[in-house]
Parts: sequence; C-alpha cells; structure tokens
Amino acid sequence: MRAKSILGRRILLVAGVAFASVSAPALAQFHLGASAGLYQPEGEGKSSEQILSVRGGYRIRPQVGFEWSFSRLTLEERADPASLPFDFDQFALSADLSNFDLSVQWFPRQGNFVVFGGPGVAMIDARLDVVFIGVPFQANDVTNIFTVHAGAGYAWQLRRGFFVQPEIRVRRYFGADLSEPSALEGFRFSYRATDFDAGLAFGWRFGS
Repeated sequence: MRAKSILGRRILLVAGVAFASVSAPALAQFHLGASAGLYQPEGEGKSSEQILSVRGGYRIRPQVGFEWSFSRLTLEERADPASLPFDFDQFALSADLSNFDLSVQWFPRQGNFVVFGGPGVAMIDARLDVVFIGVPFQANDVTNIFTVHAGAGYAWQLRRGFFVQPEIRVRRYFGADLSEPSALEGFRFSYRATDFDAGLAFGWRFGS
C-alpha cells in the first residue's frame, strides 16, 4: 500500500508539472513587433488617421511585464477662408506627431488578456501655411509634451512564437494652454486633448 501511495504521489506531481508547463506562459519572455491601426483625434468633425508603430517588451512574470512603443502619424487641418475673421486666402495646419510610450502590463489570471498603462512623451513638429491677401506665410514650431495612456488587448499565440494582438488605447496630452497667444511670441503650437487609437499588433516572442 505504501509503495502504491508513493507511486500515486509521483504520478500526480508529474501530471501537475506537465499541466503547468502547458497552461502557464513562460516566466520570462522578450517580444518585438509592429502595429497598424486608426487614430482618432479629439474634437467634433475630426477624421481618423492611419497610425503605425514599433514595439518591444519583456514579460517578467506570468502576471507582469512592460513594453515600450514608438508611433508616428501626421495630423492635418484646413480652415475654410470664408469662416475666418480676416481676409485669408488659405489657412492650413499640419503636425507630425511622434509618441513614445512606456507601459506596465498586467495579465489577469496569467493569460493572454492584457491591461496596460503608463507615461510617455510626444514630440510635435507643426507647420502653418497661410496666404493672406495674396502673400504666403509659413511658420514652424517643435514642442515636447508629457502624456499618459491606458489600454487593453488580447494576444493570440500562434506557431513558432508568432503572435497577433488587437488592442485599443487612450492617450492624454498635457500640452500648454495657448488660448491667448501673444503676437510677440510668433507662431506657437501645443496640444491638450484626449485621443484614441485602435489597431492590430503582430510580432514574435523569445525566451524560455
């Protein structure tokens, strides 16, 4: 009876280890990837723009990881000259928006669903093109803005470490309030808004 009891315990132990190795994610995993999606700026009538990003990260434990990501897109806005208070023939504003995010990731129940959030920095290279009474005028401004973000996604792990992850993200820009610009300062641009983006990420995982 004692031999059978010891054998039974060994069988249960081996079965438990085998089950854990199949169901639980790796203790430490690196990943590299890219994503593509749509970016929705805050504001009524603003159109969605295409956004591309690259990313990398490290899953420290089955429940916790971190990720960095870099994304870039161009936002454009054109005003109807008839709606402006002065005699403008053209008024166009465009901005190259680059975002660097650092995310802390939490995987509930050690699974593939992930909730993430953290701080970031946005660099905005803005250009103003104006034609006033037939005279063209151009101005540029580059500014850096602190941001915070949060989001969620679900990663489908496919063969040979390849994964696909749909996700959503909301980002808050803490730009300066330029509602009362000074003529002495010239053209200045900042961004204070809450924007959304949704996309599909894909990449590869490495590790034990």
